Amino acid sequence: MRKFGIKILLLGLFILLLSNVVVAKTEIMPLEEIKPGMQGVGKTVLQGTKIEEFAVEIVSILENQNMDQDLILVKTSGDVIERTGGIASGMSGSPVYVKGKLIGAIGYGWQMANHKIGMVTPIEEMLNIFELEKEKDEEEIMLDTPIEISGKIYNKVKFSTAQEEVKEAHTLVAQPVTTPLLVNGLTGRSKDRLADKLSDFDVKPVKSGGLATDIEEVPLKPGSAVAVQLVRGDINVSAIGTLTYRDGNKLLGFGHPFLSKGNANYLLSSAYIHQMITSIKMPFKIGSPAGLKGVITQDRAAGVAGRVGKFPNVVPVEIEVVDKNLERSQVYNLQIIHDEELLPQLSSVALLQAIDTTIDRQGAGTAQLDLEIMSNDLPEQELKRSNLYYSSNDIAANSLGDFIQVLSLLTNNPFKEVNFANIKIKVEVSKKPRLALLEEVNLNTKEVKAGDKIEAEIKFRPYRKELITKNVTVEVPEEVEEGPLELYVLSGQNANLEQLTSSQNGDSNFQTNNIQDLEELIKIYKEQKQNNQLVVQLKEAFSPGARQAQTTAKAAGETEDKSKENEEETEEPENYNNNLVEEVLNTDYALQGAVRKQIKVKTRDKEPEDKARKNKKATSNEHKKTGNSSDDKK
Repeated sequence: MRKFGIKILLLGLFILLLSNVVVAKTEIMPLEEIKPGMQGVGKTVLQGTKIEEFAVEIVSILENQNMDQDLILVKTSGDVIERTGGIASGMSGSPVYVKGKLIGAIGYGWQMANHKIGMVTPIEEMLNIFELEKEKDEEEIMLDTPIEISGKIYNKVKFSTAQEEVKEAHTLVAQPVTTPLLVNGLTGRSKDRLADKLSDFDVKPVKSGGLATDIEEVPLKPGSAVAVQLVRGDINVSAIGTLTYRDGNKLLGFGHPFLSKGNANYLLSSAYIHQMITSIKMPFKIGSPAGLKGVITQDRAAGVAGRVGKFPNVVPVEIEVVDKNLERSQVYNLQIIHDEELLPQLSSVALLQAIDTTIDRQGAGTAQLDLEIMSNDLPEQELKRSNLYYSSNDIAANSLGDFIQVLSLLTNNPFKEVNFANIKIKVEVSKKPRLALLEEVNLNTKEVKAGDKIEAEIKFRPYRKELITKNVTVEVPEEVEEGPLELYVLSGQNANLEQLTSSQNGDSNFQTNNIQDLEELIKIYKEQKQNNQLVVQLKEAFSPGARQAQTTAKAAGETEDKSKENEEETEEPENYNNNLVEEVLNTDYALQGAVRKQIKVKTRDKEPEDKARKNKKATSNEHKKTGNSSDDKK
């Protein structure tokens, strides 16, 4: 019995290996063997996970004519096509077979025309993705032999990814059988914001269901519905298409690009199709991603390529939103693909949706945001940032600032790639307006000497409340020269805006030309002030250039008025930082505004020892004079 069991096990292993060989040996038909009039079948999923077949007839071969890719013009028919209304979005990648051999995948359809006509991307072009070859970049081709469709003659094919209309006669407008970008958990302005941020990729989000986790999983094979995911979890952003070809764990799909990213890092999942939606422009599938299966590593002109069982680099994101007025808290857990271009956009949209959903309103309020980013590539393996925000009309959108800035700073830094291990965000929102306006500053003196201390009384008014007073002591530096100083009191937000204004690098808000590494860049970022901080700066009231003009004028014997004239005419350098002292105080309010007060530095008296010697010498001389006078009298 034991030997019999071993034989059964070996037989099972042999059958398994044989099945893999069969998959690996999928027969293909070269393009040169394909002729007009040939009949074939295509495979796709219209409902659930069941693969169905539709009829395909070869109409023409659009051979390489000043473009990098051949295409096969086909006409589809049968019950499946009648139910869909033609080739539909989501059918991209549907494999097409002639005489049992794979010729390629549905890749393109016609805009506002006969949806039963489409174009197949040859499988040979798709197989080149594994070698990262060939990308189509031409927009139109002339046909050597005109073709007739529905009684009309066409001699040109124009390729378009946008929803543009071409009124040229005898021109067919072909566009990719788009993989609709299905979103779940994003609504309203969050979905619109995502559409705006992805507009350069020519994809439009469509609302769909969430993860289909309760379905019976089926093996991925040619014709199966697959989802390419950008975000997975409580919010899902994915594109539904069809698997074209599988060789062991390697696979191909779509028959056209998704985002044209080249080297890619997308989540690959199986998919469940809920419904087919007919449309004049192009029918489309509504589906949901299901079980996570692998990774998409290539996003090329002829399609996407990936591997089953190997998973992409993703960033776990946890968002907790607390509404203090409704007394409720919600936590959102997401996996977002690690893509330096897309991560800030996708995560900021998710954060906005999380806040909008939890507080269930738009309008005024105060938000406390605490951010923690974990990464082994960061100097201390983590980066934390807290800030207080107030908005009179949209607190959710207003509180995104720091989060977007720090992610953009890290993903765009010129020094090294940052692989994020985890991102945690906590936002506490309240209708209470924790806002205050700086009103005045009073000083205990109008004149100081180097080394003296200035007592400043700072007053700010919270919204519809009594004034609050803060007392600050600022010490005048010993090396300060005679002349006017300015005590400048401003909010942390204003201080950051002044730093941004003086910056020459608007993308990252920092001048990186003199920064040596990521550690220094992060150090400068951490020096940014918080909106609830009160910043007190002791500054030179005019620039060193004006001071030099004053000194030169005095040396030349010019009048004081002339010196002042030179002082006024000398402008301060654009990026000159004339801060002598800076003190920062925390408050419970998001502050706004700035106030100034001038103070004069006068020359400090000489040291006491010098004064004593001078007085002693003067006394001695007086004594001598007195003594001589007495002798003369005698």
